[in-house]
Amino acid sequence: MNRTCIAFDPRDTLDTRFMKAAQVVPSPEQLKWLDKEMTAFLHFGPNTFTGRQWGTGKETANDFAPTALDPAQWVRVCKEAGLKHIICTLKHHDGFCLWDTETTDFNVMNSPCPVDVAKAISDACRAEGIGFGVYLSPWDMHQREAGLWNTEAYNDYFLKQLEELLTKYGDVEEVWFDGACGDYKIWQQIPCYKPETWYAMIHRLAPNAVYRMYDPYFFASEEEWQKICAGEKEVSWDKKAVRWVGNEEGRSRRNEWSVQPVFSRVIAESATYPDLGEDRYYENAAGAFFYPLEVNTTLLNQWFHHPVTSRVKSLSQLIETYEQSVGNGGTLLLNLSPDKTGRIPEDQIARLREFRTWIDGTFSTDFLAGAAMEKSTSDAQTTVFTYTLPAPVPFDRVLLKENIANGQHIREWSFEVFEDGIWRELVHKGAIGHCMIESFPEVTTDRVRLRILRSYGSPEITAIQLFRSMSLSNFSAEDNMVPFIKDLTPMPAPGSSGIHFGLCAKGRQNALSMAEPGFVPEQSGKLSSLSLTELPLEKDYSVRFAGTLEAKEDGIFRVELTSADGSALFIGNRLCILNDEPHEARTEACDLMLKKGFYPFTLLYTCFRNPAELTPELDKDREWKRLTIL
Repeated sequence: MNRTCIAFDPRDTLDTRFMKAAQVVPSPEQLKWLDKEMTAFLHFGPNTFTGRQWGTGKETANDFAPTALDPAQWVRVCKEAGLKHIICTLKHHDGFCLWDTETTDFNVMNSPCPVDVAKAISDACRAEGIGFGVYLSPWDMHQREAGLWNTEAYNDYFLKQLEELLTKYGDVEEVWFDGACGDYKIWQQIPCYKPETWYAMIHRLAPNAVYRMYDPYFFASEEEWQKICAGEKEVSWDKKAVRWVGNEEGRSRRNEWSVQPVFSRVIAESATYPDLGEDRYYENAAGAFFYPLEVNTTLLNQWFHHPVTSRVKSLSQLIETYEQSVGNGGTLLLNLSPDKTGRIPEDQIARLREFRTWIDGTFSTDFLAGAAMEKSTSDAQTTVFTYTLPAPVPFDRVLLKENIANGQHIREWSFEVFEDGIWRELVHKGAIGHCMIESFPEVTTDRVRLRILRSYGSPEITAIQLFRSMSLSNFSAEDNMVPFIKDLTPMPAPGSSGIHFGLCAKGRQNALSMAEPGFVPEQSGKLSSLSLTELPLEKDYSVRFAGTLEAKEDGIFRVELTSADGSALFIGNRLCILNDEPHEARTEACDLMLKKGFYPFTLLYTCFRNPAELTPELDKDREWKRLTIL
């Protein structure tokens, strides 16, 4: 019988496990969520006004001061872009609440803009006919400062906030629990959290909602897990959970399986595995469950809007993310960032319009419509669908859909075209799932075939379509714009050269916190170069570099900063590059308009959870204009 979770017998063969896994199906809530395909994230709060990506917990309600707050505009922008529901960060890690809450005075009603943002968004969502979701951060730095955080009473406080959001604002379709917590190592279980009580409340008060689980949640205690593995106890699973992709860069695995093997009792351990769900994880699995993919990423280069460092991602980046999420069996959760006015800026709106135009233009004409189809079966697992068109057509994408409501049955397939008298393979993959989009160099032919090479049970292909992508030459050429910094004032020549550093033997969740007056280094000294190689620690540390740049002549200079986990570059007192918040190595850049002379700089870097990496590049590819570190 089909269900959202199934147990394996320890004696089951691998094929038997796959056959059982093919019986696992989504809950009605998960299937409805998958059908929406694209959702909006909205990050807005005190960080928008303080210039941070992560707060400190020391913010005040007065920091939140939008001048033209318009949540209805956010909803209209999302609807126009084809985003089917909205999840707003109603409480981020700083603890500030964007709704009229009875739990704390640190809320929007005590700010210079006393508007219940949750109500304004939910009302606008209902008016526009799109879904409403909530993001509630379990980690609360404000309550850490107040003394409530990580006490027995904190979970009751958190539950009261969740109850307000689930009962005061109409139907909630998704709840998002962020796993970040700078007070503990990544994915360590937090003593004051009781996530099972959160999920129980969602089931009771928001029965139509799915939720992104808090990462360290485990299936069972160690003792129970041993019984499950021995076949003495069946594994159970919450039928409304959705799966974080494991990064925030808009990337997914080559094969994303909605049906996941239960091979570890701790979900977080596998969140970033590059091959999650492949055959080998079934060998010692205790069962399988339906756990669909959600790819969360940003429209900007960061989560919260910043007037200097924010820039919109290119259309080509968004297209790649779309095909890594919606086109890889899951959903896209795309973050928009209102600015200090409280409105989504025009550059984000323009890119979203281009994105929607590309999707509509690319997937409007199915070149396989009307083709003659022949089906042949050679054995229980292998089926071939051959399509013949009236005339050759050009295309560069194939879209496939499996009837996921009846399970994910297909584990290997191939797509081929007939050219010059032979069949040529263009795609060879494992998963199909809810929707699969594969791109390749454009081909022209009148015959194609889909070969199902391995499947279990009775697979159902509900769509196979061919498309030709809309040319990017039809869109703006501003994809590579970077922040442009001017009005920087040179200083007199310094009395000494070299790089000064201040070091703490503890990584920080955000590098900008080292710019606060309270940062006191444990070690300090001087380095010969702007590098990590001379520092005494290998990981889990934070460092502040200070020195002087010299521009040998007037000009515009490109500065690039590659880092993991977080970094920030100041020229004088101006924040020029913000590459903050824990992430894998990525590059941010800015262009500096400088007069000939000397400029003090400060570079902040934190190594928190990823391998240390910091690579500053001064004037890359423009070496004829000399910008050097003294």
